Amino acid sequence: MKRLNLFFAIIGFLLFSCSERSGKKEKEAVSYAPLTKMEREAGSSLYRSKCMNCHLANGQGIQGVYPPLADSDFLRNNVTKSLRMVKFGANIPIKVNGQKYHNLMPASGLQDEDLVTVFNYVLNSWGNQYGRISLKDVKELKP
Repeated sequence: MKRLNLFFAIIGFLLFSCSERSGKKEKEAVSYAPLTKMEREAGSSLYRSKCMNCHLANGQGIQGVYPPLADSDFLRNNVTKSLRMVKFGANIPIKVNGQKYHNLMPASGLQDEDLVTVFNYVLNSWGNQYGRISLKDVKELKP
């Protein structure tokens, strides 16, 4: 009887573990280390030239038109998906801080190295502390 209980306990554990893995979101490719002054300056420069027209200098975006990057629940919870949207562009509906957005996000046109720089700046600006991405993370992305 004890062996039968142990058998069912193991089977239950395996079934639970498998169902948990299949339902998990894509692993977020972030690490946590502060930006250096040089990284922050380079990221800020790229942000001003490539992102600021839509997302504004303070990262607040324009409600209902361009989503905020500052204190963005979507960005915080979907770093890899957000990175893919910036690298390849997207035209999908998203919900950011309870507000729906569905405008074209054009591909950034940035080299992978510059994409890392500006994305890390966004992940760590305006009070965001959403980690960092690496060049390897960007190169591994698929559309």
